[in-house]
Amino acid sequence: MRTDMNEKKCEQIMDKFLMLDKHEHIPIDVTVHLLTCQKCRTQVRYLTLAEKYTAEPLKISGPITDSRINAILSAINPKWTTDNFKLKPVSMVRWIVCGILMILFMLSFTIFAEKVSSEFFSTVFYIIFGLFVTAYCSLFIGANLDFFIKKIERA
Repeated sequence: MRTDMNEKKCEQIMDKFLMLDKHEHIPIDVTVHLLTCQKCRTQVRYLTLAEKYTAEPLKISGPITDSRINAILSAINPKWTTDNFKLKPVSMVRWIVCGILMILFMLSFTIFAEKVSSEFFSTVFYIIFGLFVTAYCSLFIGANLDFFIKKIERA
């Protein structure tokens, strides 16, 4: 009975480990289990070595240019052309414009709020504005998460 529970736990941990992306942070429960379970630790080492050896022939030496990428993709799929694949440019203009508009709106409110001088009204406005700024920052980070992850990995 005890070994069945251990096997089930090991299977759950290995499933959790295999669901992780490459270089993703390993959750604490998986780390603790790998430290205490020699069988799972050995499996992870073998998986890491297998990934390393299978990725070795795929490594490309030299600079990666557009023409080189096109040649590789054409070798994989002869029907592939750049006409079939259009890159959508990443633009920060909308984010910057929205951020500037929010700041201008807050500044204009503070100028006009001096005339109203209602403490309750000002407090409610600043709380709502704080929620908008929080939502804006959350959406910005969420929409550009891939960019931030790549920046963090390079640092």
